[in-house]
Amino acid sequence: MGQEQEDHTVGDGEQRKGDEQQQQQQQQQLEESPAQLKNGTAKLTVQSAGDLKQTILDGLEKKGDRGLWLWVLFILCLTPNILNGFHVSSYVFLGQLPKNYYCMVPELLQAGWSHEEIRNITSPTGSTKNGTCTIYTWNYGQLSELNYNDALSYTQSHPPPAEVNCLATAGTGAGSWYMYYDQPDGVSIVPEWDLLCERTALRSTVQVALSIGKFVGASSFGVISDKYGRKTSFSIAATLYIVAGLLTTFSPFYALLLLGRIGLGASASGVFYPAFALLTENIGKRHRSWMSIAFNFSYPLGMLCLALAAYLIQPWRDLSLALTVPSFLLVIHLYFLVESPRWLLSKGRERKAYRMVFGHSAPQELIDSATVAEKHQAAAEAETDSAPVPFSTRLKQSFSEFTKLYGTPVLCRRALICHFTWCITSLCYYVTALNADNFAANRNVYVATTGSVDIVAYILSMIVLAYFGRRSSSFCFFLYAGVCLLVVLTIPPDNTTLLVTLAMLGRVGITAVYAIVTLHTAELFPTEIRNTALGICSTMAHVGSIAAPYITDLLGRLAWWIPTTICGCSVLLAGALTLLHPETRDAALKDHAQQERHATHAVDEEMDEKGEKPIANN
Repeated sequence: MGQEQEDHTVGDGEQRKGDEQQQQQQQQQLEESPAQLKNGTAKLTVQSAGDLKQTILDGLEKKGDRGLWLWVLFILCLTPNILNGFHVSSYVFLGQLPKNYYCMVPELLQAGWSHEEIRNITSPTGSTKNGTCTIYTWNYGQLSELNYNDALSYTQSHPPPAEVNCLATAGTGAGSWYMYYDQPDGVSIVPEWDLLCERTALRSTVQVALSIGKFVGASSFGVISDKYGRKTSFSIAATLYIVAGLLTTFSPFYALLLLGRIGLGASASGVFYPAFALLTENIGKRHRSWMSIAFNFSYPLGMLCLALAAYLIQPWRDLSLALTVPSFLLVIHLYFLVESPRWLLSKGRERKAYRMVFGHSAPQELIDSATVAEKHQAAAEAETDSAPVPFSTRLKQSFSEFTKLYGTPVLCRRALICHFTWCITSLCYYVTALNADNFAANRNVYVATTGSVDIVAYILSMIVLAYFGRRSSSFCFFLYAGVCLLVVLTIPPDNTTLLVTLAMLGRVGITAVYAIVTLHTAELFPTEIRNTALGICSTMAHVGSIAAPYITDLLGRLAWWIPTTICGCSVLLAGALTLLHPETRDAALKDHAQQERHATHAVDEEMDEKGEKPIANN
């Protein structure tokens, strides 16, 4: 910089001569420094390369701040998540239990007995209790020859025989009875595969299968997105979405149903996180907060559409097909979505990023510099490839994203805290979404209310983020949700309206903090590992979503208040841990993990100079 100021003080002839000499020196430096270009580190090593990258970033900031491109990108990234709102909450309707179910004996039914009379004879609990899978092993061929009153006198005057499980013995030599469901045929998956009583866990597994898919998809598609691009990852997930939806709808076997649900879960993560990364990486700072939160509006919109579709369409296969058909619209997204310029920059593809941002090629002098750099890079890579690479080195390179994520104490601590907070947030989010039966609430109204509450929560989080930072907002919403969910313990179980109201108030905090921690996590990690971090955090989140159906279906049967109590205690702990995160509001996104390490060292040096650095670190 000082040399440039000195050149301006001499004549024009000397200035031109000095410029020519400087260009020759730069060209010579490019041609004589191949060592700097080894191992893929050569993107553009001269000053013009740095200028090109900064020009692209400045142009991307302006382009992501206003104009039609910004809104087209927002709509393309927003709409696929509506499908997630369809399928993730569809279990409430696909797996709904019948109002009543009990064992039925064909001999007694053919003899003209009513269902209530049959239950009084066959069921250990008689007709006073709904929902039973046990039956007495009377000689029903003999009882069918009697009228009901004579059969009742006979059974009351004799000791009751052994009780057996109707599901385990139906269709065997032990008896000809079968399960009767007080529900229209085909309304849910429960009668089709007898997913109740001792098989209740299999019913919960239908929802768990989707969470397992999201568990696998979040990490795998996150790595694919960081290695091969956001659009590539999205394209694979969109194709899988269509196939898995059709498999779920037309599955003739329970195992295929689980496979389809796993595919839906994996594709749900695959269309969500690359689209979210595309949005956060390419919008300007002015819109990043509210657009990142508004991105989540698509999920509750999907839940509202689901509630309406379930009200109009009763058979579960027809409902599943109606939820699958919109996924074919993802073909439009595959055509119009573009790769993230910021990701291209992180991979050293500056010229393509320049064309995407400005719509034309970079200036010729910058292209020439890039060509020279790429030649040296190709030569260095050829030289590197000719030498044998140890297996340990290849293994380390294959896990480079993970080593960068956990390689420094700062990033490792952030990652572990994010893993826990995402897990707890997801657990509580799904427990409050699936807990309708424990509150004895109407399913359609409950799902519609849940979707409406989510919209309110996202609006509230946008307002809060406009005035407060990510860290303080997360802590306050965690604290509020925990208090609401624990206050449920003081409400009588028969007061359904108040119970649902408190649960929904707690869900406001959970949903709001879910949106905030997603944005906060995206800002905590650099571009080269951002999607990996989001993917692994989502993987940990689905540990919570996997546990949620079992907590609501199994523990909720033991006591209705267990699910909300577990959630209330855990979110308070998660809120305390978020205070250990740094504040990222208005902070520039970093592209490389080294920048985070250098920034940490700079803070430590500043604290050391002021005498504020902890003694343990000196």
